[in-house]
Amino acid sequence: MHFAVHQNIADNLISAYNGSEPLANYLKKYFAANKKHGSKDRKNIAALCYAHFRNIANSFPLTDLISDAIEKNIFIASHKEQPLLFVRIRPWQRDTVLAKLKASAIEFEEMGEDALSFVNTTAIQEVLDINKEVVIQDLSSQAIASLLKLIPTKEGKPMMVWDACAASGGKTILLFDHLSNINIHISDIRSSILINADKRLQEAGIRPASIQEIDLTMPFDIKKQFDVVFADVPCSGSGTWGRTPEQLAFFNHAQLEKYKQLQSKIVTNLIPTVAIGGYFLYATCSVYGIENEHQVNALITSGKFKLIEQAYFKGYTQKADTLFGALLQRVA
Repeated sequence: MHFAVHQNIADNLISAYNGSEPLANYLKKYFAANKKHGSKDRKNIAALCYAHFRNIANSFPLTDLISDAIEKNIFIASHKEQPLLFVRIRPWQRDTVLAKLKASAIEFEEMGEDALSFVNTTAIQEVLDINKEVVIQDLSSQAIASLLKLIPTKEGKPMMVWDACAASGGKTILLFDHLSNINIHISDIRSSILINADKRLQEAGIRPASIQEIDLTMPFDIKKQFDVVFADVPCSGSGTWGRTPEQLAFFNHAQLEKYKQLQSKIVTNLIPTVAIGGYFLYATCSVYGIENEHQVNALITSGKFKLIEQAYFKGYTQKADTLFGALLQRVA
Protein backbone atom coordinates (compact mmCIF):
# COMPACT_ATOMS: atom_id res chain seq x y z
CA MET A 1 0.00 0.00 0.00
CA HIS A 2 2.66 2.51 1.08
CA PHE A 3 4.91 1.53 -1.83
CA ALA A 4 2.18 2.25 -4.36
CA VAL A 5 1.51 5.66 -2.82
CA HIS A 6 5.22 6.50 -2.69
CA GLN A 7 5.71 5.35 -6.30
CA ASN A 8 2.82 7.54 -7.45
CA ILE A 9 4.29 10.58 -5.68
CA ALA A 10 7.74 9.84 -7.11
CA ASP A 11 6.30 9.48 -10.63
CA ASN A 12 4.61 12.87 -10.33
CA LEU A 13 7.77 14.49 -9.02
CA ILE A 14 9.84 13.03 -11.85
CA SER A 15 7.33 14.18 -14.47
CA ALA A 16 7.46 17.76 -13.15
CA TYR A 17 11.26 17.85 -12.76
CA ASN A 18 13.06 19.69 -15.58
CA GLY A 19 16.70 19.43 -14.48
CA SER A 20 17.12 23.17 -13.90
CA GLU A 21 18.32 22.55 -10.35
CA PRO A 22 19.91 19.58 -8.56
CA LEU A 23 17.44 16.82 -7.78
CA ALA A 24 18.39 17.02 -4.10
CA ASN A 25 17.34 20.69 -3.96
CA TYR A 26 14.14 19.98 -5.88
CA LEU A 27 13.12 17.22 -3.47
CA LYS A 28 14.08 19.32 -0.44
CA LYS A 29 11.72 22.07 -1.58
CA TYR A 30 8.92 19.58 -2.16
CA PHE A 31 9.26 18.01 1.28
CA ALA A 32 9.48 21.44 2.94
CA ALA A 33 6.15 22.34 1.32
CA ASN A 34 4.58 18.96 2.14
CA LYS A 35 5.29 18.31 5.80
CA LYS A 36 2.76 15.45 5.89
CA HIS A 37 5.57 13.11 4.79
CA GLY A 38 7.45 11.53 7.68
CA SER A 39 11.15 10.70 7.59
CA LYS A 40 10.57 7.19 6.22
CA ASP A 41 8.22 8.56 3.55
CA ARG A 42 10.81 11.13 2.49
CA LYS A 43 13.54 8.53 2.37
CA ASN A 44 11.48 6.11 0.27
CA ILE A 45 10.18 8.73 -2.16
CA ALA A 46 13.65 10.17 -2.69
CA ALA A 47 15.07 6.67 -3.22
CA LEU A 48 12.46 5.97 -5.91
CA CYS A 49 13.29 9.24 -7.69
CA TYR A 50 17.02 8.51 -7.69
CA ALA A 51 16.40 4.91 -8.78
CA HIS A 52 14.49 6.19 -11.81
CA PHE A 53 17.51 8.13 -13.04
CA ARG A 54 19.97 5.34 -12.19
CA ASN A 55 17.88 3.00 -14.32
CA ILE A 56 18.55 5.13 -17.41
CA ALA A 57 22.34 4.93 -16.96
CA ASN A 58 22.64 2.93 -20.19
CA SER A 59 21.61 6.12 -21.98
CA PHE A 60 24.71 7.97 -20.73
CA PRO A 61 24.94 11.20 -22.75
CA LEU A 62 27.63 11.82 -25.39
CA THR A 63 29.30 8.43 -24.96
CA ASP A 64 31.31 8.98 -28.16
CA LEU A 65 33.11 11.87 -26.41
CA ILE A 66 34.13 9.88 -23.33
CA SER A 67 37.92 9.53 -23.23
CA ASP A 68 39.38 6.32 -24.66
CA ALA A 69 41.20 5.94 -21.33
CA ILE A 70 37.88 5.07 -19.70
CA GLU A 71 36.43 1.53 -19.83
CA LYS A 72 33.07 2.83 -21.01
CA ASN A 73 30.89 -0.21 -20.32
CA ILE A 74 32.19 -0.63 -16.77
CA PHE A 75 31.99 3.10 -16.10
CA ILE A 76 28.41 3.42 -17.36
CA ALA A 77 27.26 0.30 -15.46
CA SER A 78 28.66 1.75 -12.21
CA HIS A 79 25.89 4.36 -12.17
CA LYS A 80 23.39 1.71 -11.10
CA GLU A 81 24.78 1.97 -7.55
CA GLN A 82 25.22 4.90 -5.21
CA PRO A 83 28.88 5.74 -4.51
CA LEU A 84 30.32 5.32 -1.03
CA LEU A 85 31.32 8.00 1.46
CA PHE A 86 35.09 8.45 1.68
CA VAL A 87 37.34 10.29 4.10
CA ARG A 88 41.05 11.03 4.10
CA ILE A 89 42.91 10.72 7.37
CA ARG A 90 45.04 13.81 7.95
CA PRO A 91 48.75 13.55 8.87
CA TRP A 92 49.49 12.19 12.35
CA GLN A 93 45.81 11.42 13.01
CA ARG A 94 45.64 7.79 11.89
CA ASP A 95 45.92 6.13 15.30
CA THR A 96 43.37 8.51 16.83
CA VAL A 97 40.87 8.04 13.99
CA LEU A 98 41.08 4.25 13.93
CA ALA A 99 40.80 4.03 17.71
CA LYS A 100 37.65 6.18 17.68
CA LEU A 101 36.05 4.16 14.90
CA LYS A 102 36.86 0.80 16.47
CA ALA A 103 35.37 2.01 19.77
CA SER A 104 32.14 2.91 17.94
CA ALA A 105 29.63 0.73 16.12
CA ILE A 106 30.42 2.32 12.76
CA GLU A 107 31.45 -0.06 9.98
CA PHE A 108 34.25 1.06 7.68
CA GLU A 109 36.84 -0.27 5.28
CA GLU A 110 40.45 0.83 4.92
CA MET A 111 41.20 1.78 1.31
CA GLY A 112 44.93 2.26 1.61
CA GLU A 113 47.11 4.14 4.05
CA ASP A 114 44.96 7.25 4.50
CA ALA A 115 41.55 6.50 2.94
CA LEU A 116 38.48 5.01 4.62
CA SER A 117 35.11 4.15 3.09
CA PHE A 118 31.67 4.11 4.68
CA VAL A 119 28.08 3.52 3.64
CA ASN A 120 26.94 6.82 2.15
CA THR A 121 24.54 7.72 4.97
CA THR A 122 27.01 7.10 7.82
CA ALA A 123 27.03 9.91 10.41
CA ILE A 124 30.80 9.99 10.88
CA GLN A 125 30.62 13.52 12.31
CA GLU A 126 29.24 12.00 15.50
CA VAL A 127 32.52 10.15 16.06
CA LEU A 128 35.27 11.99 14.19
CA ASP A 129 36.47 15.59 14.24
CA ILE A 130 35.81 16.62 10.62
CA ASN A 131 38.56 18.66 8.94
CA LYS A 132 40.88 18.37 11.94
CA GLU A 133 41.20 14.57 12.04
CA VAL A 134 39.70 13.59 8.68
CA VAL A 135 38.57 15.34 5.52
CA ILE A 136 35.43 14.17 3.73
CA GLN A 137 36.89 13.65 0.27
CA ASP A 138 36.19 11.21 -2.52
CA LEU A 139 38.76 8.47 -3.10
CA SER A 140 39.76 9.84 -6.52
CA SER A 141 40.10 13.38 -5.17
CA GLN A 142 42.52 12.00 -2.61
CA ALA A 143 44.49 10.32 -5.42
CA ILE A 144 45.40 13.75 -6.83
CA ALA A 145 48.12 13.63 -4.17
CA SER A 146 50.07 11.26 -6.45
CA LEU A 147 50.65 14.22 -8.79
CA LEU A 148 51.54 16.57 -5.94
CA LYS A 149 54.30 14.14 -4.93
CA LEU A 150 55.99 14.83 -8.29
CA ILE A 151 56.57 18.48 -7.33
CA PRO A 152 60.03 18.87 -5.78
CA THR A 153 60.23 20.56 -2.41
CA LYS A 154 61.76 24.01 -2.19
CA GLU A 155 64.56 24.75 0.24
CA GLY A 156 64.54 27.87 2.37
CA LYS A 157 61.89 30.31 1.17
CA PRO A 158 58.34 28.85 1.23
CA MET A 159 56.73 27.87 -2.06
CA MET A 160 53.97 30.17 -3.22
CA VAL A 161 50.91 27.98 -3.92
CA TRP A 162 47.57 29.15 -5.33
CA ASP A 163 44.38 27.08 -5.21
CA ALA A 164 42.65 29.11 -7.91
CA CYS A 165 39.25 27.35 -7.84
CA ALA A 166 39.12 26.57 -4.14
CA ALA A 167 35.38 25.83 -3.82
CA SER A 168 34.77 24.23 -0.40
CA GLY A 169 38.49 23.96 0.41
CA GLY A 170 38.94 20.18 0.41
CA LYS A 171 41.76 20.23 -2.11
CA THR A 172 43.32 23.23 -0.36
CA ILE A 173 43.74 21.01 2.69
CA LEU A 174 45.18 18.30 0.43
CA LEU A 175 47.76 20.79 -0.91
CA PHE A 176 48.69 21.83 2.62
CA ASP A 177 49.03 18.24 3.81
CA HIS A 178 51.17 17.03 0.90
CA LEU A 179 53.37 20.01 -0.01
CA SER A 180 55.86 21.06 2.63
CA ASN A 181 56.95 24.63 3.40
CA ILE A 182 54.26 26.55 1.51
CA ASN A 183 52.30 29.78 1.64
CA ILE A 184 48.85 28.95 0.34
CA HIS A 185 46.51 31.40 -1.37
CA ILE A 186 42.91 30.60 -2.27
CA SER A 187 40.32 32.14 -4.58
CA ASP A 188 36.91 31.45 -6.06
CA ILE A 189 34.27 33.37 -7.99
CA ARG A 190 31.69 32.92 -5.21
CA SER A 191 32.06 34.93 -2.00
CA SER A 192 29.69 32.64 -0.06
CA ILE A 193 31.81 29.62 -1.00
CA LEU A 194 34.97 31.40 0.18
CA ILE A 195 33.37 32.14 3.55
CA ASN A 196 32.60 28.44 3.98
CA ALA A 197 36.06 27.45 2.74
CA ASP A 198 37.74 29.79 5.23
CA LYS A 199 35.68 28.29 8.06
CA ARG A 200 36.67 24.80 6.96
CA LEU A 201 40.36 25.75 6.78
CA GLN A 202 40.20 27.23 10.27
CA GLU A 203 38.80 23.91 11.51
CA ALA A 204 41.74 22.21 9.76
CA GLY A 205 44.22 24.55 11.46
CA ILE A 206 45.22 26.24 8.19
CA ARG A 207 45.60 29.99 7.77
CA PRO A 208 45.76 31.01 4.07
CA ALA A 209 48.13 33.81 3.08
CA SER A 210 45.24 35.40 1.18
CA ILE A 211 41.60 34.78 0.25
CA GLN A 212 40.28 36.50 -2.87
CA GLU A 213 37.07 36.59 -4.88
CA ILE A 214 38.21 36.39 -8.53
CA ASP A 215 36.44 35.74 -11.82
CA LEU A 216 39.10 33.73 -13.64
CA THR A 217 37.27 34.02 -16.98
CA MET A 218 38.13 37.73 -17.05
CA PRO A 219 41.63 39.24 -17.36
CA PHE A 220 43.02 40.30 -14.00
CA ASP A 221 46.11 42.06 -12.67
CA ILE A 222 49.00 39.75 -11.84
CA LYS A 223 50.90 41.04 -8.82
CA LYS A 224 53.06 37.94 -8.37
CA GLN A 225 53.75 34.57 -9.92
CA PHE A 226 53.37 31.25 -8.15
CA ASP A 227 55.50 28.15 -7.80
CA VAL A 228 52.35 25.99 -7.97
CA VAL A 229 48.93 26.86 -9.39
CA PHE A 230 46.15 24.34 -8.90
CA ALA A 231 43.05 24.76 -11.08
CA ASP A 232 40.24 22.30 -10.34
CA VAL A 233 38.15 23.97 -13.02
CA PRO A 234 34.36 24.07 -13.48
CA CYS A 235 33.32 21.11 -15.62
CA SER A 236 30.48 18.83 -16.63
CA GLY A 237 30.98 16.78 -13.48
CA SER A 238 30.39 13.65 -15.57
CA GLY A 239 32.75 11.64 -13.38
CA THR A 240 30.50 12.29 -10.37
CA TRP A 241 27.08 11.58 -11.87
CA GLY A 242 26.83 8.46 -9.74
CA ARG A 243 25.97 10.94 -6.98
CA THR A 244 23.72 13.12 -9.17
CA PRO A 245 22.22 10.64 -11.67
CA GLU A 246 19.60 13.17 -12.83
CA GLN A 247 22.34 14.61 -15.05
CA LEU A 248 22.09 11.47 -17.17
CA ALA A 249 18.71 12.67 -18.44
CA PHE A 250 19.45 16.35 -18.98
CA PHE A 251 23.09 16.94 -19.97
CA ASN A 252 23.66 17.86 -23.62
CA HIS A 253 26.36 18.85 -26.11
CA ALA A 254 25.66 22.58 -25.79
CA GLN A 255 26.44 22.41 -22.07
CA LEU A 256 29.65 20.50 -22.73
CA GLU A 257 30.77 23.08 -25.29
CA LYS A 258 30.04 25.84 -22.77
CA TYR A 259 32.28 24.16 -20.19
CA LYS A 260 35.03 23.65 -22.75
CA GLN A 261 35.08 27.36 -23.59
CA LEU A 262 34.93 28.34 -19.92
CA GLN A 263 37.91 26.10 -19.13
CA SER A 264 39.91 27.53 -22.04
CA LYS A 265 39.35 31.08 -20.78
CA ILE A 266 40.39 30.16 -17.24
CA VAL A 267 43.52 28.32 -18.36
CA THR A 268 44.55 31.17 -20.70
CA ASN A 269 44.24 33.70 -17.88
CA LEU A 270 46.14 31.50 -15.43
CA ILE A 271 49.17 30.83 -17.66
CA PRO A 272 50.99 34.10 -16.78
CA THR A 273 50.56 33.44 -13.05
CA VAL A 274 52.80 30.35 -13.17
CA ALA A 275 56.49 31.18 -12.65
CA ILE A 276 59.04 29.84 -15.13
CA GLY A 277 59.96 26.42 -13.77
CA GLY A 278 56.77 26.43 -11.72
CA TYR A 279 53.98 23.86 -11.88
CA PHE A 280 50.39 23.95 -13.12
CA LEU A 281 48.02 21.26 -11.86
CA TYR A 282 44.89 21.03 -14.00
CA ALA A 283 41.99 18.89 -12.77
CA THR A 284 38.36 18.10 -13.56
CA CYS A 285 35.76 15.60 -12.39
CA SER A 286 34.91 14.82 -16.01
CA VAL A 287 35.33 11.78 -18.25
CA TYR A 288 35.03 13.76 -21.50
CA GLY A 289 38.31 14.10 -23.39
CA ILE A 290 37.34 17.55 -24.65
CA GLU A 291 37.55 18.83 -21.06
CA ASN A 292 40.75 16.98 -20.22
CA GLU A 293 43.34 15.78 -22.74
CA HIS A 294 42.16 18.45 -25.21
CA GLN A 295 42.91 21.25 -22.74
CA VAL A 296 46.27 19.74 -21.74
CA ASN A 297 47.31 19.32 -25.39
CA ALA A 298 46.55 23.00 -26.01
CA LEU A 299 48.91 23.96 -23.17
CA ILE A 300 51.67 21.74 -24.54
CA THR A 301 51.17 23.02 -28.09
CA SER A 302 51.54 26.60 -26.85
CA GLY A 303 55.20 25.79 -26.12
CA LYS A 304 54.91 27.25 -22.63
CA PHE A 305 54.47 23.97 -20.74
CA LYS A 306 55.78 20.44 -20.72
CA LEU A 307 53.73 17.56 -19.39
CA ILE A 308 55.03 15.84 -16.27
CA GLU A 309 52.18 13.35 -15.91
CA GLN A 310 48.46 13.05 -16.57
CA ALA A 311 45.99 10.40 -15.46
CA TYR A 312 42.38 9.45 -14.98
CA PHE A 313 41.69 8.45 -11.40
CA LYS A 314 39.11 5.75 -12.03
CA GLY A 315 36.74 5.30 -9.15
CA TYR A 316 34.07 3.36 -11.01
CA THR A 317 35.30 -0.04 -9.79
CA GLN A 318 35.43 1.17 -6.17
CA LYS A 319 32.08 3.00 -5.85
CA ALA A 320 33.90 6.30 -6.11
CA ASP A 321 34.04 9.26 -8.50
CA THR A 322 36.27 9.46 -11.57
CA LEU A 323 38.61 12.44 -11.96
CA PHE A 324 41.26 13.68 -14.36
CA GLY A 325 44.48 15.40 -13.38
CA ALA A 326 47.51 16.68 -15.27
CA LEU A 327 50.70 18.15 -13.85
CA LEU A 328 52.62 20.46 -16.18
CA GLN A 329 55.75 22.55 -15.74
CA ARG A 330 56.15 25.99 -17.25
CA VAL A 331 59.21 26.13 -19.49
CA ALA A 332 58.79 29.42 -21.41
